[in-house]
Amino acid sequence: MNDGLKGGLLATRKALGQRIVPVRKRMKLKRFAIRLISLPRAFAIWTKYLRSPKYILPGGLELNVKLSLPELQLLLLDGWYHDFEIFGIKTGMLHPNQRCKQGALFALIDRAVSICREYGSLVRGVELFCADGYYANCAIRSGASEMYGIDIDNYYITKARIITKVLGNSVKVRFDCRDVFDLKDTFDFCICAGGLYHLSNPHELLRLLATKIRVALIIQTVYSLKNMSSSYFESPAPGWAHGCRFSLRYLVQMVKDTGWTILSESTNQLEGNMRLEDRGSVYLLCVPAR
Repeated sequence: MNDGLKGGLLATRKALGQRIVPVRKRMKLKRFAIRLISLPRAFAIWTKYLRSPKYILPGGLELNVKLSLPELQLLLLDGWYHDFEIFGIKTGMLHPNQRCKQGALFALIDRAVSICREYGSLVRGVELFCADGYYANCAIRSGASEMYGIDIDNYYITKARIITKVLGNSVKVRFDCRDVFDLKDTFDFCICAGGLYHLSNPHELLRLLATKIRVALIIQTVYSLKNMSSSYFESPAPGWAHGCRFSLRYLVQMVKDTGWTILSESTNQLEGNMRLEDRGSVYLLCVPAR
């Protein structure tokens, strides 16, 4: 890792540490309280699950793997970042932002896998900022051979492993709790959805990915509808103690300047975000610049 990348990463971690660490502590306490309150109900469900040869999950999928009580509790009684109903598991209410994003991302994942297949039958991908592993599992559904998910929140990595186990994809999908800048391996394609605006130095990550991704890069990110100047970049993001915001034109130029050619671009608005700074959403399919 070069000095510039190290400096950017350290600056990002320092900024995150001032605000994120206390937030994480509060989130851990909240999650613990939720699990404690839901434990009696979880135990009742688990007892029924142990007695039943065929346990049908909310959404209609038959549960064919053995889960521990904590795993079943996380699966059925805890809040999820995504609703997995398309797989036959109703993990919660479909969030407006998921509804806005997933159609465009499904199409880009299909196209990225198709492009990768032109270079070989084995298609290996990585999902950065993967949270519960939704798009990694979607990529397997689209024909990817193997997926690797990365997130810095071990809570979400645990949930990603549980849902992947339930879907029968554990052999093809693995997850690690690590920083996206610590990406070690190389991959055919990458899904970078919902992450760039959480960094103070997104250009450094894009530059790093240009050395790690061989065929295709999928980007989804928030951009500002309040300031649309081609030079607009702000860090930390407005109202935050970390992250950044940028205009669409700034993002497009940043992607090109960091070693990528954009094959397709589309935009919409995230209905779940009220502020103009958070409402724009762009979807890019990129390939390494030749």
